[in-house]
Amino acid sequence: MAETMGDALGLQILRAVQELGTRMERVEVQVNHLSTRVDALTERVDRLEARMDRVEAQVNHLNTRMDGLSARMDKQEKWMDRLSAEFVVFREDVRGDLRQWRTELQEDHRRLKKRVDVTSSTVVLMASVLRGPTEFSVELEAHLSELHAG
Repeated sequence: MAETMGDALGLQILRAVQELGTRMERVEVQVNHLSTRVDALTERVDRLEARMDRVEAQVNHLNTRMDGLSARMDKQEKWMDRLSAEFVVFREDVRGDLRQWRTELQEDHRRLKKRVDVTSSTVVLMASVLRGPTEFSVELEAHLSELHAG
């Protein structure tokens, strides 16, 4: 009986060891599977880090370009402000020149009109001196009087 009990106990121990072996194999499979997953995740993280590095490099490049464009835009705005101020000064200068030219033209026109009036009066006077009984002198005097009046 002791032998039978020893055999039964040995069988139980053997089964327990076999079950532990089976469980150990399952655990090893799970550990291997987890190890494979960790390796895959590590590769994925490495790829994401590389991708982030590329994106960061692109962002830095774009920031540099934006800084350059911003500087150019500031320069253009200053240039436009300067041109605008220059245009206002130029416009005022042109207005002043136009006023001066208008005044000069009006003065020249008054002087010329006086000379035309003097000349017209002289011609009318000469025509009246030269007037004779002819029809030509009467028409000339009438024409010159119209010019003088107009």
